[in-house]
Amino acid sequence: MSMKNRLNTKEITTDVLIIGGGTAGCYAALVLSEQKAGRVLIAEKANIRRSGCLAAGVNAINAYIVKGRKPQDAAGIVRQDLLLTAAENFNEVTAKMEKLGLVILKDENGDYVARGNRNIKINGENFKPLLADAVHKAENVDVLNYVNITDLLVKDGQVYGAVGFSIMEE
Repeated sequence: MSMKNRLNTKEITTDVLIIGGGTAGCYAALVLSEQKAGRVLIAEKANIRRSGCLAAGVNAINAYIVKGRKPQDAAGIVRQDLLLTAAENFNEVTAKMEKLGLVILKDENGDYVARGNRNIKINGENFKPLLADAVHKAENVDVLNYVNITDLLVKDGQVYGAVGFSIMEE
């Protein structure tokens, strides 16, 4: 390989590396920022503004305990106590997303409009942009967009880093 074609390398140090800037990755970064967990870095192969499974938006939140309902046990597949704990946290996440600007449809009493036993209606086309904006404003959170992580660095059974490459530059 000639000097002209050498790749530029960059080493970045962080306390927490989140691989993937979809909804879960962005939300994890927000929680870690609130918990003052040190420097957080999100590495995303696209751009966190429109990456992941909610990139295009959604019209409902499908994991919400609707007023007057209880989570179902999924025909015995899931332990009821775990299901209830997770569902209760989903309601907290929903409230946080509403504070960030997510439009959640409400009825004449001010209650969320239900769509089934565990769904509420939202105008979620801006779900990811709202999360991305919050991530960019969060303390101690940095984002590497357009970086594809390809391998983890492991020593003595412990992950101590990762290797990736920019999909936009050498």
